[in-house]
Formats: sequence, C-alpha cells, structure tokens
Amino acid sequence: MSTEITSHDRSASDVFLDGNLPPVLVRASAGTGKTYRLTARLLQILFQGAAPESILATTFTRKAAGEILERILLTLAEAADPDNDAALEDLRRQVGLETLPRSLCLQLLQRLVANIHRIRICTLDSLFTQLAKSFPFELQLPPVWRLTDEIEEAWLRERAIDSMVSMLQPGELATLLAMLSKGETKRSIVRELIQIVSGAYTKSRQTASEAWTNLDAPTAPDDAALTSAAGSFRLSEPPQKTVRAKLDAMAELLETRQFDSLATETLIKNYAKAKRNGESTKLGRSALPDGLDDALGALYAAARSNTLSLLAAQNDATGQVLSLYDGQVAQLKQSLRTLGFDDIAVRLAKQFSKVDHRSISRRLDGAIDHVLLDEFQDTSPAQWQVLRPLAFRSADAAIDPDPDPEAAVKRSFFCVGDTKQAIYGWRGGVAEIFDAVSAEIGGVESIEQNTSFRSSPVIMDLINRVFKNLTRHKIADAASDGHDADKATYEARAVTQFAKRFPQHVAFKASLPGYVRMETCEKIDSRDGAETTQACYQLAAQRIAELSRAAPDRSIGVLTRTNKGVANLIFLLEQLGVDVSQEGGNPLVDSAAVDLVLSAFMMAEHPADGRWKFHVDHSPLGQVEGMSADYVRDLVTEVGIARAVQRLAAVLAPVCGPRDTTRLKQLAQLAVAYEPNATDRLRDFVRMVREKRVERPQSAAVRVMTVHQSKGLEFDAVFLPELDGKLTGQPPLCIADSRNLTEPPVGLSRFLTSEAWHFLDTRWRKAFGRDAAGKMTEALCLLYVAMTRPRQALYMVVQPCKPDDKKPAALIHAALGVDTNPSEGETVLYEDGDSNWYEH
Repeated sequence: MSTEITSHDRSASDVFLDGNLPPVLVRASAGTGKTYRLTARLLQILFQGAAPESILATTFTRKAAGEILERILLTLAEAADPDNDAALEDLRRQVGLETLPRSLCLQLLQRLVANIHRIRICTLDSLFTQLAKSFPFELQLPPVWRLTDEIEEAWLRERAIDSMVSMLQPGELATLLAMLSKGETKRSIVRELIQIVSGAYTKSRQTASEAWTNLDAPTAPDDAALTSAAGSFRLSEPPQKTVRAKLDAMAELLETRQFDSLATETLIKNYAKAKRNGESTKLGRSALPDGLDDALGALYAAARSNTLSLLAAQNDATGQVLSLYDGQVAQLKQSLRTLGFDDIAVRLAKQFSKVDHRSISRRLDGAIDHVLLDEFQDTSPAQWQVLRPLAFRSADAAIDPDPDPEAAVKRSFFCVGDTKQAIYGWRGGVAEIFDAVSAEIGGVESIEQNTSFRSSPVIMDLINRVFKNLTRHKIADAASDGHDADKATYEARAVTQFAKRFPQHVAFKASLPGYVRMETCEKIDSRDGAETTQACYQLAAQRIAELSRAAPDRSIGVLTRTNKGVANLIFLLEQLGVDVSQEGGNPLVDSAAVDLVLSAFMMAEHPADGRWKFHVDHSPLGQVEGMSADYVRDLVTEVGIARAVQRLAAVLAPVCGPRDTTRLKQLAQLAVAYEPNATDRLRDFVRMVREKRVERPQSAAVRVMTVHQSKGLEFDAVFLPELDGKLTGQPPLCIADSRNLTEPPVGLSRFLTSEAWHFLDTRWRKAFGRDAAGKMTEALCLLYVAMTRPRQALYMVVQPCKPDDKKPAALIHAALGVDTNPSEGETVLYEDGDSNWYEH
C-alpha cells in the first residue's frame, strides 16, 4: 500500500494541517500521564505530515525513549486494526481529531516503519553524541573516539591526578595543599585531590578561569587597632566570671594574632546578630560591659578578614588544581581517544553559543522543525545551552536578521516535566530552569496536569495533606523573620514556597481501594543509632514478608535513601524467604563463584600477596593442574581476558547453583565487552567487575532500590523504611554564583560553614543561600517522588523521633496534624483506607 496521504485523508485532518501547533510547556505531576501527553503531541505532528527526521524527542533514559517509540507504533497498529474500533476512538480522542480515518493510521505506521532509522526519539546523551560527530573539528575531537563509562572515568581521573602530582615540584605541591586545606594536614594527598576534582570539576570547567577569584577578602585592622581592642577587653570589669573568662580569651587571641578559631566563635556570632538587629551584644543571657563596641568591631573585622582570606586562598588553590587537572585529563583522553558525556556537553555548549540553526541543519543533513523535551526539570544549564538554538527555532523564537526561506515550514515546541520531581541536582539538573525557559520562549502556553491515573484516592489524599501542610513543622518558622545570613531562613522559605505552590492532586480512579500506614519501630535507648536503624529495617522486612505472602501477585517496591539501606534490606528479606531483586543490579561479586575468578586474576597480578593464592587453593580452581599465578597470567596472555574467564568459569560451573551459574555467564559477557579496550593490568578488570552493577535477568515481585532509581516506576504497594536521616544530607564541596540559571556561573567558591555566612557580602550570602534552598527543595522532591510511586498502598516504617526533628518522618507527621506521639515506639502514627486493599 502507498505511504502517501491521499487527498481524502488530507481533508479529514485539516484540523492539524492549517497551522502550527502552539509552543506548550506542560507541568505534569506524578502519575498524570506525562508520556501519554508527549505521545499525543508526537502523533499530532506526524499526522500533519512532518518528516520523521524533522522531529526530535529527548528524554533521560533509554527505557523511556524506547517506551515512547513503542507507544507510537502500538497505538497506530491498534488503531489501524479493522477489528479494533475502540483503539481508533481512543486515538481520535488522544490527538483531538474526531474524523481521523483508519487508513491514515495504517499509512503513517507504514511510513514510520520504513523510516524508523530516521526517527530521533533518544536520550540527551545519544543526541549529544550525534551532534558531536557532526562538529568533530570545531569540538577538537580525537579521531575514532569512543565514550567512557563511570568506572573508566574514575580510573582516568586517578591517572590524571597521579600525572598532575608528579609534574609539580615538592614546594609547589606543598603550597597548594596548604592553601587547599587552609593549613590543615591531610593524610592522603591523592584522596584530597580526588575529592576536589569529583566535587568541583564539572562546575569549574563551564566557567571562565577567573571565576575562582571572584570572592574578595577585606583588609584586617592594623596592629594599633588590635592592640587597643585587646586592652579594652583586659580593662573591662564584667561581674560574671564567664564573661570575664571569655573577654580574656579574646584578648589573648588578639595579642597573639591567632584568628583561626574565631570563625565559629559564639561571641562573634552574637555580635553580628546584635549589629543587624540594633541590639546590644550578649554572651548567653549576660550583657557585656559598656564601652566595648569598638573593641568588638575590631575583633569582628579581624575574624572576618582572616576567614575570608583563608577562603579566598582556598578558592585560588582550587582553581589552580582544577586548571592543572583539566590539562592532564584532556591530554590523557586525547591520547586514549576517549570522551565522557560531560566532555561532549561542555564542548557542545561552548560551540552552540555561537552557531546558528542553519549550520546545525546542514551538519545533521536536515532541519529539526519539531522539538519535544521530556523530564525537563532534570536538564542542566550546559545541556540547555545545546538545546536552546533547536528549541528557539522550533518555537519561532529565534531572532534572525536574514529572511528565512523555510518560514512556511510548520514547526512546534513541546516541553514536559515536573519541578516537584527534580531529584538530580547532584548531576547538574536545575529545576528552576523550567521557569527560566518559559520566560525565554515567547508565547509559550503553560498547562498543568494534576489528575493522577496511577494512585488511589487514599494515596492522593495523603499527598495533598502532607505537601500542602509542610509549614506546620517548626522548620518553616524562620521563613518570615529570618536573616539572609542564616541558613535556616533559606531552608524555611524553600519549605514554605514548596507548600504554597503545591497543586491539589486528584485521583482519576475514584473507586480504587487504597491504604496508608505510618508506624514506629521499637524504641531502643542507646547512643548508637545503628541499633534503632536496624530495628526499623527488621520491622519493615517483617511487614514486607507478610504482605508478600498475603498478596503474592502484587508488585512491591521498597525504596530507601541510601545504597547501604538497599543491601541491608535485601539481606533481611532473603533471610525471611522473600524472593527479592535489586533495581539497577548488584556488582557480580555478590556471587562466590565470580569472586573466585577475580581472586585468580589478582593472584596473577600480585603473586607475593598470599591472600589470593589461599582463596584459590581452597576452592575447585585449586584442583586445576598447574594452577598458580604464572598459569593465570600465561592463560590471559595466550587467549585474552574473555576466554580466560570462560575457562575458569567452566571449572566452577558444575559445582554452582543456578544463581552463581547465571552470574558467571554475566561475568563472561562483561569480559567480552571489556576486552577491546582492556589495559595491561588485570586489576583494572577486577576493579571494573567489583564496581559495575549488573541486574538479574528477571525481576522479582519485591524490588528494593533507592528513591532515585524508582523515578518513572510504579508499584501496587510501596514501603519507605528509611525516613529518619537528615533532610538535606552533606554540604557541597563548592558553591556557584549564577546570575542567570540558563548561563554558566560567574563565580565559584569552596563551601563555608553556615555559622560563618555572616562574614560574606550580600551577593555571596545569597549564592550560599540559594544552594541551601535548592538542597531543601530537592529533599522535598525526593520525598514526593517516593510517596507517589504506589498505586494502592503506602507503608512508612520510621524510628521514634522528636516532633521538631529535621527529618522526613517528623516533617510528614507534623504535616498530617495528628495527635499521636512520634517519640513512642511500636505505635501506629497514622492509618487510612482499607488494610485488605489487595483482596478487592
């Protein structure tokens, strides 16, 4: 059958063909049919007659990209089936065309299948790789380059740092390290440098070199002022002994010019707070003697100058280290002809800031007229800089001084995401970019989707009660009367804003039964929090096992905040006889058979280390004639790593169970993939196997994973057994001062403890505060994602806690507004719905 659209079919679709689809930005809450909406837009564009190669649809995972393409093809195939009238009606409603003929669906399906290699429904990584191959000379790419993975990136990072250390003179290295650590002695130089590179390199490489010198330190008071201040402290006569001792201590520090300990000094903080509030300085409840204002001012100025001078020196040293590292790692990757995804994104961002859409169209052998962006809240500024010229053209927002010969070509822009699900800030995602882009693209229509097609009314009621009432917790108290030097102010405002903007969620399936339960585990009076944590895990595992036995056909997701929690719960569940799997997989060393093969390789790599030989000798491998370090090394040299793995695995397989046999097969597959880029060192292969996660061939009904891994998934029931850690986690290594979220930062600084933020000027206070607010917002997003995964039941197992603790459990309890006491053990804090939901 011809794939051309007939005149009859064309007239039937005039609704689409008369004009451009307006640029749309969809804010889609969890479970509201985001993929359905994006698929509908794609089908509308295709029914307009757009060529497949003129469409670009991006998302963040291969699974999501595959799901979109699969939905497109299946929807068309079902609608084209003469015996499936319901599918045709569903498609008509989806694309908004009541008279859509069946023949047009079949023709479009045939056209897509014939041109499936031209369809750009892909991940951002895949798109950027295509773009990079189109600009190889401009991006200065090495010939026949290939992409690295996370494990190889870590290995290259270590090699580059080793090269950087070896090229520096001992004196230069000592000076740099002293500046980096503010004079503190570090046990491991390499570990310190790895931490700096891991935490700051990605941000640093997107900025100008002077970004690290953007923080100014004030001049310290002169010696006369410091001596006078010390004398004033000595001569004052406070009645309180504690005040007398404190003033003497401050005088001693001024006289000896030892200012390092003043950064977190209570008196300094009290003075700063008193000055901004127009009050007198106190120490505890005791007022200081009159006449000390000038002395306190000199003390504060000395502390501020010292603190910011150390920070500025640390920033300067960090910038130097990262500049040296950039040169070394770039040279190393060039010689190995490798690139990471971040390398491509950064290079493309710089190139695309000065390229027009015609150049892109020529390099891609065709113009992209339609852009659809999925999960946009996770897009980083560098990624948006690459997408911007494509998005502007598709939305007709680009300013072009030359007449465009393609002006008659239909174009469209579509963007979908949810700022409430922005949980990837640690890899560069910026949720606020959603609002920034809507302001940049003129005429964009904003649409909200808040009707959940996933969850029961009981779950939606809980979501609304919790996130609309976050301000009931004490954490929000500082939102109105806090100061810009206080971290709590920014966190409180973030909580308040999240609650204020939270939309009312509605359940589409009004009759779907549901159940919610929040309970505490046993209360253990111990200073060691690990015991209480373990009690929480044990109770959660018990509840999961009970539900798994009662409802074996229902899917259960167990979501934790840490990988450690995943491992602990899998161990406990397996002890209870629950068939359980881990999302994303485990390293293959969870198999004793795989561990034996790796020991054989390590024995060949380190013959003098008796541990590996002992392990091999006391195993079936020890029965192999001639087994030794030389035997394994000769085997690898003769047949390669992949065949060596297969031969050793063949010895172990006859005595292995099904699970270990499967893991040995997966080890052989890893070895085959690794061999083309293998290094001379066997330990590099061993390290890769120990770190790379490999999934089981088939998932169990009970799946344990982190909340980050659960993004995009849904389960009949969800257990949250880890709601007791700090809300915002560890502070970042560096802070970025970004004037415009869609542009690179203009300044960078190492982190400064929040107790010393009052030393910073207004600009840097706001930069540090934005980071604190962002971390709090991301913590709330993580909680939202976790609580919106279930279709019918949500079980929260928490440790006893104080009502005002800054923990997710306390936040949820306060928002629910119930009378139960969260500090009591073995107590049901909240319950709603039908506990036998799975029987209906």
